[in-house]
Amino acid sequence: MANALCGLIVVLALAACGRLPEREPITGGDPEHGRSLIREFGCGSCHQISGVPGATATVAPPLEKLRSRVYLAGRFANTPQNLVAWIRDPRGMDPQTAMPAVGADEQQARDIAAYLYTR
Repeated sequence: MANALCGLIVVLALAACGRLPEREPITGGDPEHGRSLIREFGCGSCHQISGVPGATATVAPPLEKLRSRVYLAGRFANTPQNLVAWIRDPRGMDPQTAMPAVGADEQQARDIAAYLYTR
């Protein structure tokens, strides 16, 4: 009986490994929706982003392990608030950036940030 229970726990844990959380706590965003928005806004035409089909470009830095980085865009503290603001209006934060404003609203930016912080 104990072996069967341990086996069931292992199977359930492995099944959950590939899933994204429904809400990413520090951004209040939906990572799964963020992934679809990343595709919709074409972020992969410049960035490499794991888990997003076709997001393999090398024009801009890859967005892997973003949660562990100290800075965003090389100069802003990596906070959820700054990441959401950057996604919404990169040129408002740095007029010299090559990153375009993609037209994301507040919740869309939170969802995108949530996905990026899960990678």
